[in-house]
Amino acid sequence: MKYSTPQRIAAMALALASAGAANAASIISDTNVIAGPTLLITFDQFDNELTTGSVQLGAKSGDVVFTSVSSTRLGADEQDLNQNGLWGARFEDTATGSGNFLSSSSVASPGQLGFSFGFGVNAVGAFFNQFQGTVNNDMRLLAYGLNGNVLESFFYSVDTGVDSYNEGKFLGFQRASADIYGFGISNSAFVMDNLTISPVPEAEGYAMMLLGLVGLGFLARRRRA
Repeated sequence: MKYSTPQRIAAMALALASAGAANAASIISDTNVIAGPTLLITFDQFDNELTTGSVQLGAKSGDVVFTSVSSTRLGADEQDLNQNGLWGARFEDTATGSGNFLSSSSVASPGQLGFSFGFGVNAVGAFFNQFQGTVNNDMRLLAYGLNGNVLESFFYSVDTGVDSYNEGKFLGFQRASADIYGFGISNSAFVMDNLTISPVPEAEGYAMMLLGLVGLGFLARRRRA
């Protein structure tokens, strides 16, 4: 059975989409593995500010909003993590970022603390460490969909030395489609920095991709002729 050029193009697109879906995964890394172009939130614009409720972080209103029902410190400059060492006084680049960071000293429930995006993204993550006492506790990270539904979640316990300084892990999500509209953290007191978001292409980008596919089909038809 022969297929027309448009049918072959559609089949290739479906195969690529299926392969991408199979590769959707949680990110657990020593380095930031989200490729550009990205939006980076560093928390350096804040100065150790105690806050509850919602705070605008992105350049445009509604594009990145941080919300917490418990007290958090935006722009923290020092945090003792007990058995996991210390974060703070980062006047130059470290492996987990530089400058100020976000610190949450209370254990939140899912939906009480996190970030919402005014656009869909396919990748989000940040450098994390957490407060560790005599018993390790697992931090839960969540990716939310457009309607607030949980797309993915996983538990992870960051473990660094008692004498460590500004160490941690880059944790997050990478998905095949840009369907992430929120990023949440719960179950643990934690610190984080360098929130990294990979946004969807602009509408013009989609138009160019569509024109490119049409052009390929036109060329293939001319060659057959």
